[in-house]
Amino acid sequence: MKIAIANLALLTGVLAACATAPTPHSRSYVEGQVAVSNAENMPVNTYGNHELTVARQRLEASRIASQNGQADLAEMLAIESIVSSDLAIAKTKVGVTAATNRQLQNQSNAMQQEMLRNKKVSP
Repeated sequence: MKIAIANLALLTGVLAACATAPTPHSRSYVEGQVAVSNAENMPVNTYGNHELTVARQRLEASRIASQNGQADLAEMLAIESIVSSDLAIAKTKVGVTAATNRQLQNQSNAMQQEMLRNKKVSP
């Protein structure tokens, strides 16, 4: 009788552990985590902050959907997270490039003005 009770207790423990084990995340979810992390490592605050916020929200919603057994929804949300992260990165790169171009154009204009001044002053 003691063995049966011990086995029942062990079986109950195993079933409880299985019931609370986290659900495995899909490949898209893991890729979403990487994409969000990559976006977080860029200066997205100026150019892609909204998109990064959306990516984080989609990734969290994907995790919750996965835990609730909604695999298709979790997959879709993870992919949306990847797309939003990529958009945040792209907007950041475009913004940084545009700012650099403006700075270089301003420097070029200043040099041209200086050259014109020097040309007028020289004998």
